[in-house]
Amino acid sequence: MILNVHYDEEEIRMRAQITLTSSESKRLIAKGVKALPSIQRALNNHTIILAGGTTNGFLVEEFLGETIQKKSTYTVGIVTEGKTGLSNEEDRIHPYLITKGKAMERDFHWKTYLPQIEPGDVFIKGGNAVDHTGLAAVLASNNMGGTIGAAWGPLLQRGIELVVPIGLEKLVPDVRGAVEFMAGHPIDEAIGDKVGLMPMLGATVVTEITALETLYKVKAKCIASGGVDGSEGAVVLVIDGEENEVKKAFEGIISLKGESQVR
Repeated sequence: MILNVHYDEEEIRMRAQITLTSSESKRLIAKGVKALPSIQRALNNHTIILAGGTTNGFLVEEFLGETIQKKSTYTVGIVTEGKTGLSNEEDRIHPYLITKGKAMERDFHWKTYLPQIEPGDVFIKGGNAVDHTGLAAVLASNNMGGTIGAAWGPLLQRGIELVVPIGLEKLVPDVRGAVEFMAGHPIDEAIGDKVGLMPMLGATVVTEITALETLYKVKAKCIASGGVDGSEGAVVLVIDGEENEVKKAFEGIISLKGESQVR
């Protein structure tokens, strides 16, 4: 006997597989960061310090509607041409301060605002490493610890939220282990600039998974990574949830496919 089984539409589940290049991941993550409740509150009522990072270049576009053609200009430290180094100082775009959704004057340096930073404000900083526990870290070649070295004390002491947008291409086995391995002994030789590894404890880390689960009512898992011919750093994810939500997420991903490679 054949049974006709009927499901409520809302109970029908679906899975979709998606592949994102590094730049597509950055766009998705930027949209996910903007959707965070704390970011929405800060955009309406507080101040955001949008520090350096290529993903943060996408956030400039999402927050302010401006266009940054060359996202590598929105960072100081950069890994490119197979080495650690610095972006071109002449082209460099200095970090934005955004108060109640509007950019402050461009000559107002974020360090000038740091003594005034208060609960409700948010500090956003890119990273270079993240592990399965959600601990993130950033490389610093500056001998005073770079951006995070300057900001960490006030952020931690005043209870200011630190948001770290970071793609799963930067997944490493163990951030804490890497930090401890690096501690106590300087680099003697390097391909590129010598760096230290700065952990960002307590940060709100936003990956592709976080972004998908913030933007849509789905669960997501990364099942593979890597690629060639422009897909280096790509990630393959599977999203699961109610059919209508998965379809919505899938359509959202399709809409950002083709994002230009970060240069």
